Amino acid sequence: MSGLAPLAGAIALIVLGGLFSAIDAAISTVSLARVEELVREERPGAVQLARVVAERPRYINLVVLLRIACEAAATVLVVAYLHDRYSLKWALFSAAAIMTVVSFVAVGVGPRTVGRQNAYSIALMSAFGLRAISVLLAPISRLLILLGNALTPGRGFRNGPFASEIELREVVDLAQQRGVVADEERKMIQSVFELGDTPAREVMVPRTEMVWIESDKSAAQATSLAVRSGHSRIPVIGENVDDVLGVVYLKDLVRRTYYSASAARDILVAEVMRPAVFIPDSKPLDDLLKEMQRDRNHMALLVDEYGATAGLVTIEDV
Repeated sequence: MSGLAPLAGAIALIVLGGLFSAIDAAISTVSLARVEELVREERPGAVQLARVVAERPRYINLVVLLRIACEAAATVLVVAYLHDRYSLKWALFSAAAIMTVVSFVAVGVGPRTVGRQNAYSIALMSAFGLRAISVLLAPISRLLILLGNALTPGRGFRNGPFASEIELREVVDLAQQRGVVADEERKMIQSVFELGDTPAREVMVPRTEMVWIESDKSAAQATSLAVRSGHSRIPVIGENVDDVLGVVYLKDLVRRTYYSASAARDILVAEVMRPAVFIPDSKPLDDLLKEMQRDRNHMALLVDEYGATAGLVTIEDV
């Protein structure tokens, strides 16, 4: 192959690869709720787009495959074009350098930005063609996914990996910039991602700030402490703060002493307290939240690596 044909072919493939990159970003960005609204409005291409979004992982994998194929083919054509003018060594080196820059700018950053900014327009226009290509290349796409899963440690993905946590965070940020979600809603969604990365010790009340009561104190004293401190759940200790025996709830104190002033003086905290829940201070917050919701427990005592009390955490803290 000689002349300008390889160069022209490489440019065409780069443009096509950029188009697939923009489609990838667009499909990753659109929301199912908005697409369903477009279907009700009978927007052209909305029905096809709804089918694409319903199987989003599969179609994103297909677009990624097409983009990579375009970049690989363009690289080969650039090598062929340069080899007619330089030695093979310089042709390979130059093609690698050129395609690295071109792929990053013309196939990566630029098109993906355009795809996110015009997600619904691009997704609507490309949905029909994407479904047609999917029918033709479905066997190849499935085979490559199976091969990738076989080579990847772990269970793999039936539809292949299609979105990382970073990409999902970017979608949330974009939604906030476009006014789809409020700033407070964005912070709440982002905090969900952070739960799994945050240990319980990051949100705990440290032992030096804990409000506690000895087990031999009366219910009246515990009630007074709860009212003064503003806490409805108070750890009950024995000899010292590392000897936590249980947790006393204000509602239990009120239930036992409401109708009798003498009972408030005679009943000991140890008779009213509930068992304490102990967890390691390194426990991820998402696991802790699930555990608290499952067991309907609102307070847990945190212990450090030496078994000493590190602090406490409530479901409100999480």
